Amino acid sequence: MTDDPRHAKAAFGLYAAGGSVLQQGEAVAVVGDDALSVGPLIVSFLDADALRAADYRIELDLWPDRQLVLTQLGRRFQTFAQELCRARNRTRVAGLLAHGITSPEVFSGALLGSGTPHPAELQVHNTHVTVVPQDGDPWQVPLGALTAVQIQEDPPGVLLKTEAARTIVGQLARHQDAFRRAVVDRFEAQARLLTQLTGQAGFADGLGIPRARIGGFERLRERFTAPERTACAEPLLAVASDEPRLGFVQLLDPDAEALQSPEALPENWASFLLVPVGGLTVLELLAGPSAATYVFRGGIEAVSRDLQALHFRRSPLALTGQHAELTAANPHRLALRKLEPLRRLREVTTARLIHTENWVKALHTALA
Repeated sequence: MTDDPRHAKAAFGLYAAGGSVLQQGEAVAVVGDDALSVGPLIVSFLDADALRAADYRIELDLWPDRQLVLTQLGRRFQTFAQELCRARNRTRVAGLLAHGITSPEVFSGALLGSGTPHPAELQVHNTHVTVVPQDGDPWQVPLGALTAVQIQEDPPGVLLKTEAARTIVGQLARHQDAFRRAVVDRFEAQARLLTQLTGQAGFADGLGIPRARIGGFERLRERFTAPERTACAEPLLAVASDEPRLGFVQLLDPDAEALQSPEALPENWASFLLVPVGGLTVLELLAGPSAATYVFRGGIEAVSRDLQALHFRRSPLALTGQHAELTAANPHRLALRKLEPLRRLREVTTARLIHTENWVKALHTALA
């Protein structure tokens, strides 16, 4: 038997929702990068919606209606359970689109503010903070959405505040100041970059700024609109029913080739317009990836907030009905099942317009 902590002999049982045994036996359980295998079973971590490990027993609740139980792990129980938890969390962070494109700074703490503290891992990325609760699904706080990062005294912790939510992180011990500084440093680095880029303060990653609050709106838009998108931006602005918004976003799913604006954007950044048209909100990427135009049903505030929470990841938004089916082969199935901003945006998407010679006609049809 190997000393690898990701391998352990175990008894296993696979159970149906009612508790009846579907399969059972003894085999070597192996923790892979994205799945657990034991005997004839291979369980993707995307489908492991809950993990409980105590009293030498590991239980995995599997989507849609199964449970896998491992016992008889002996002295390997603790190390194997730790490796299983670590690999599962890593896969589910990516499955819920809460990962980044560079390695994060990691802290151990707990979520406060709702009764009993909930242990959690905090991953501070350059673009967002990923919260990985010990007993729940990962989620992210985009740095561009932050309105405050504050130390609180009772109970001791760090408050991450946005317009929509408050996240209080505690039990950081000696690392409380380091956690706060890690978040603030990255937030301030974003602000400095966007101030230098635009020549004015107020821009934040993924946040659209209303035209009335931007000095020289048209000139700034022209500086960061690729020539291929000029003919798209102007018809959109012409039909705006309220203040359009201009913004910049650091993409976490960048394309190898991007549409270049007259003034170059930093690597992996894109410029965008959000345009309200009656009860609709239109998203147009002005420079960066050659993405489609999206038309959403609903107000610009809600649409903007959900796009920022997704960090403008386009691939799950672009899935057709067939490719969005919740099958075991769908790599987006966890996000499609559980990521509320994505679920809301897909629900209110009324049109996705490809940039062809018929784009203007298609736009007017979609807006009608």
